[in-house]
Amino acid sequence: ISMLLVTACVDGKIPPHSEAFINQYFPHSSVVLVEMDNDDDDELEYSVLLNDGTKIEFDLQGHWKRLGRKKTGVPTSLIPPAINQYVRIHFPEDVVTKLSKKPYGFKIELSNDMDVRFNPKGQFMEKID
Repeated sequence: ISMLLVTACVDGKIPPHSEAFINQYFPHSSVVLVEMDNDDDDELEYSVLLNDGTKIEFDLQGHWKRLGRKKTGVPTSLIPPAINQYVRIHFPEDVVTKLSKKPYGFKIELSNDMDVRFNPKGQFMEKID
């Protein structure tokens, strides 16, 4: 089955779930590069680059794991509401430039280069300078 996935990736294809995600949250962007690589846990994943500079990493089922958008920030509709609220209150001058799903919950990177961790409910855990 992984040969089929690698072939699909080489053809620039991504799972339908990933394609639907991109169309929903980045309707004015187009895919310019699709790569298959290993993540930090040595699991295969798709890495997709959009023409606006957005980078999204998906698992093999097509579910997003990480996304980064340096210029304009991650769309707030993708960020859990509790995390959005925390950022608005504590970092009103900054935007979320990276959002990652983690075993403990979520990790965000702000435009000031600070990393902040949240539990699965979006409650603040810790800041990492």
